[in-house]
Amino acid sequence: MTYDPTLPPGGERRGRRANPDRPAMHGASDGRAAASHPVLVVDADPALRGLLEEWMGECGCELSYADTGGERPPGRFDLVVVDIAFPRQGGSERLRRLSEAHPGTPIVALSPTFLGSVACAGALARTLGAARVLSKPLSRDALLDAACQLLPRT
Repeated sequence: MTYDPTLPPGGERRGRRANPDRPAMHGASDGRAAASHPVLVVDADPALRGLLEEWMGECGCELSYADTGGERPPGRFDLVVVDIAFPRQGGSERLRRLSEAHPGTPIVALSPTFLGSVACAGALARTLGAARVLSKPLSRDALLDAACQLLPRT
């Protein structure tokens, strides 16, 4: 079987249609979904994948999945979200490789080791080479705020 890192387990793309009760992330002002934003999610466990699908899918994001141990994920993405268990143990190297594989694409790093008081776009993010860092457990508002700031305007 050929591994396709752009597809989740089961081989289909996931992402929900925009919720008409929630304003679009960018684009239509009448609450309709904005243009689809392809988002690559790297090294997320099934529970995190489910949350990301629900939260980001409402805003018109189409999620694809990959593991850093696999081949370089093909395709163009508007955003990369990576789950890093231990940033001090190879996390910056993983982020560097993702940046090289997806030049110009903003990266959001998630980790339970980031303190909630750390500025999401501060010194730690710059040191790691990420556009934003978010602590886990992850809040929906923090994730969507970061995504809104980083996704291209349509």
